[in-house]
Formats: sequence, C-alpha cells, structure tokens
Amino acid sequence: MYHKRVIIVPYKFGSKGAKNLQGGLQAAVDIPVLLVSKKSTKYQPRWTDYVINWGCSADWPWINMTDKHANQTVVNKLDFFQQVGAAKIVWPNCPVNIPEWTTDPTIAVSWNKPFFARQRLTGHSGEGIIELQAGEEPANATKAPLYVQYKKKRHEYRVHFFKDGHTYTIIDVTQKKKRKGFENVNTKIRNHVNGWVYAREDIFKPEDLITQALNAAFVSNLDFGAVDLIWNEHENKCYVLEVNSAPGIEGTTLQQYVTAFAKDIKNV
Repeated sequence: MYHKRVIIVPYKFGSKGAKNLQGGLQAAVDIPVLLVSKKSTKYQPRWTDYVINWGCSADWPWINMTDKHANQTVVNKLDFFQQVGAAKIVWPNCPVNIPEWTTDPTIAVSWNKPFFARQRLTGHSGEGIIELQAGEEPANATKAPLYVQYKKKRHEYRVHFFKDGHTYTIIDVTQKKKRKGFENVNTKIRNHVNGWVYAREDIFKPEDLITQALNAAFVSNLDFGAVDLIWNEHENKCYVLEVNSAPGIEGTTLQQYVTAFAKDIKNV
C-alpha cells in the first residue's frame, strides 16, 4: 500500500506524546502528518491513510476495532489484570507475572500485607492510588474497585515495544532512578512527582525483563506501547504493573518510535 498521509488520533487532542510523534514523523517521512481529534466531524478517510491510534479507545468510526478494544483493555487496570488471567489459560507458554489483586476489600485485608486501593481504573502517574497498611480496613474514603498487593521492588522499568509484522520488537528500555537533589523519595509509588525519572545509562536488566515485556505486549494485542515492570530481588522475578498505549515520549525514546513508525509507513 502506498501511503499519502499519516493520521494520528490521540486519546486527547492536547497529548504531548502525540504532538512529539507528529513533529518527529513530519521530519522523517515526505508525506503530511496530521493530528486528528477523536471528536472530529471533518476528517474524511482515504484508503491511502496510515492511521496511528495513540491511546484512543473512543467510538471513533475510523479506528480499527481491534486497536480500539485493545486500548480499552489496557487503559482499564482491572480489565488488563483479568485479561492476563484469561491469557494464562489460552497461552500457557506465554505467562505474564502480575501482583496479586482483588476487587474484594475483605480479601485485601486478609493478605496481611501492605496493599494499594486503586480508586481510578484509568488513572496514570499514581492518580487515585491510596496506600494502605497490612490488615488495614479500607474506610469509605478509600473504598475502590481494585486492590493490588504491594510487591517489594528493587528496580522499576518501562520497556517500549513495536510490532513489526507478526513479531514484537523491543525498541527502548529505561529504568526509574532517583532524581538528583530530591529528598524524602517515595520508593513505593515511583513517579515524577515523588522524585523519580527514567534513565537508560548504567541500568540493571533482570534475566526475565525482556521476556515479561514481550509476553505482556503479546497479551495486550497492541501494535506498540510501553510496559511498566518491577523487579523483586528476593524472588529474582519481574512483575508487570500495566501496559501504556500512549506513553510519554521524548528524546531517545521519541526517536526510537519515529524510526519504527517511519520504517513501517514506508514498507507497508
């Protein structure tokens, strides 16, 4: 197929990642790269369009249904965990390790281990996460649709993947590290606000990091994305926390996505 336009449909029109991708691709391909709102009524599809679904799970008529459902599943943390459980039956040779979870607060309390109440199933960067202690009964203010047992972690990672034909390829690996000069760092919820940044220099890669990332990519059914994982040193085992269908991208990570997309656009 000869593509004449690239159409990027973001989950929200102000997505910085989508805008960065648009700018990067415009410099890498010799065809127009357009950012189209999922609410657009003016967009006229063409069979020569190359459409990139950047995390959009809305009922936009021109989004591939497989992409739409894949995004809906990974965006919702509970749906993703349930999908991982179902996948273990269908694909036993492709297991995805995830922390223990439940929707029942009484079960969460019975773990007698620290756990998180996830009040937002589609939140990001730690939004809607309430930390609870072992055996602590969730109050009305901390009731949630999902409870996840805290798994001790030595390191946390974000692994980016891209589907090339029928094969998943890892295009970037980063590890969360403490930001210099940041005091009182929260080691349980490792986000930017709590003093953590992604780094790719001098990082430790556990034995099963890439395998778990690839398994999660396969189960997610996405064409591209980023897998968030932790490594438990005691077990020497990686656990998948979630898969992002519209990850923040800039610098080296952005260039890796631009390279992968540009190759696919020119070769398809």
